[in-house]
Amino acid sequence: MMESSKDEIDQFVESNLSNFSINGSGWHSLIRDMLYEFCIAGWNLDEKVFGKEKFGGLRCYISSPDEALNKKIQEIKSKYIRLSGKTCEKCGKEGKGRCVNSWETTLCFEHYLETINILEIDNDDVKINDKYIFNIDEISRIEIQNSYGQMTLYISSTFTNNEKTFQFSRWEPNFYLLLNSIPQHLFSNKDKTYIKSMFENLKNCEICGYKSVFENRCLRCRKESWNSSLLEYYENKLEYLKEIQMDIFIDEDDNEKVRQLDKSFEKLPDHKFLFNDEELEKYKKELQEMDL
Repeated sequence: MMESSKDEIDQFVESNLSNFSINGSGWHSLIRDMLYEFCIAGWNLDEKVFGKEKFGGLRCYISSPDEALNKKIQEIKSKYIRLSGKTCEKCGKEGKGRCVNSWETTLCFEHYLETINILEIDNDDVKINDKYIFNIDEISRIEIQNSYGQMTLYISSTFTNNEKTFQFSRWEPNFYLLLNSIPQHLFSNKDKTYIKSMFENLKNCEICGYKSVFENRCLRCRKESWNSSLLEYYENKLEYLKEIQMDIFIDEDDNEKVRQLDKSFEKLPDHKFLFNDEELEKYKKELQEMDL
């Protein structure tokens, strides 16, 4: 087999780059490097290469009847699946696997944030990601779903006869701020009683440090408050609080970064993390060992 020239390899790489179906340009550099490695391994430059994003990773569906070459090709593909799993599809910065609208994708925090509806209420005007959506007074009816963790609002505007619907989830920043801003007469008697009780009986969360616990679970960080049933897994309350606080501090999935945008609950001024630096480093090491 004749050795390919640099110009031939460059032409092969650029001509096959467009054969990859991906969600942005963030992986272009990875794809170029992968195609280059295919060439160096001995791939026939007359054979096109195709690929796509799947489950948040870069997939390439090629193989060779040459057993030695095929082994190299599979190793290269595996390498770039791993690399793509920590590279933002949109911009190429460091990214993480995310679940967006039930789809797995790999994004940096900035591009992940673009996929989240961030609610804001300003003088009864409701905005999503700084864009005006409706006024509180325009809500004609409301449906509560998923154990008060989801709601559908029906909006009737004086400027149009069409009724619009908007659905919101507790995973979206300021969901509970919106829920607490809706006039009570729009709720059923059952929902009105429950929601009124929720906001009047909030307790302090010893884990995340907000007045956000209702029925033994934090509405903000979604963690369970300490109770005797947890003795099956933890020796005592302090051990439990430390571990869950360390999970929040490490914030592997950036959930706490997103929650920082939520103004639904009052922050407790005297709240402190209960772990020290030595305990945190030990816990990080344990997590790393579990991933190996």
